[in-house]
Amino acid sequence: MRHFDLHADTLSKCLKNRKSLIQNDFAISVERGRVFDEWVQVFAAFVPDEYHGSKGYHRFLLEAEQLSKAFEESDQIVPYDPKNVRPGVCNAILSVEGGAAMGGRIERIDELYQMGVRMFSLCWNGETDLAGGTATEAGLTRLGKEAVRELEAHRMIIDVSHMNNYSFWDLCEVAQRPFIASHSNCFDICSHRRNLDDVQISEIIRRKGLIGINFYPVFINGESDASFQELRRHIRHIIALGGEDCIAVGSDFDGAAMPSCLPSIERIPDWHANLLKHFDAETVEKITFKNAQRFMMENL
Repeated sequence: MRHFDLHADTLSKCLKNRKSLIQNDFAISVERGRVFDEWVQVFAAFVPDEYHGSKGYHRFLLEAEQLSKAFEESDQIVPYDPKNVRPGVCNAILSVEGGAAMGGRIERIDELYQMGVRMFSLCWNGETDLAGGTATEAGLTRLGKEAVRELEAHRMIIDVSHMNNYSFWDLCEVAQRPFIASHSNCFDICSHRRNLDDVQISEIIRRKGLIGINFYPVFINGESDASFQELRRHIRHIIALGGEDCIAVGSDFDGAAMPSCLPSIERIPDWHANLLKHFDAETVEKITFKNAQRFMMENL
């Protein structure tokens, strides 16, 4: 069994609670996640939108340090190499959730890349000096457009999960490379502002991007709990729009309350088993690993 997850907020929980990424009681720990033949995990360094300038950059450094410590602490976690996914360990990718991480300075993008960042979202729910999130009506700023060009020049993947419609479509006018929604579901199934409408989903599919299915019940059905069946509705909807090769996993582990059927990473095999009852093995493999792995091989 192989597992590729495009988004988890475990670094933030480790920082806040002074716990190790290797061993903890959160939704993800490296020790408990080693139940897969191959496992690729994106760990987001979350920078709140209200952080500006050097404050945002230093917040990023504190979160990124949690991953660096894990690499030093254990050989059970290694930096992700798309050409060599190592079995039996956590192959880790560092992402940025919140454009305040670059502190308003374009040159910081090169610094972030050198530190291992391979995915970058320009905002969270609020407004940064780059773009507006789902709680605002602001679009992409001039600095944001410049950042998009620089991110693409570094082959860093742009993540649109928290963008509002204005920022999303402004990005589409500037972006030359495929982008992803690392942890977003379907607005047509659950009308939450964080979910993608059909036109956005179709645009990501057209650009050969990725959409990571989010496990947060509020984005699945608008309730406090959700079932495997309700989660499958989002998958079927994306497939119906032509996105079988664009669906991936974006759990949002440690960033949101999880459904009772999927509280933490050791329960992922239950989800895999359930998917296999309703989809053919090739489709399940695409959703859970192959689509994301192919995308990274082609775009990093």
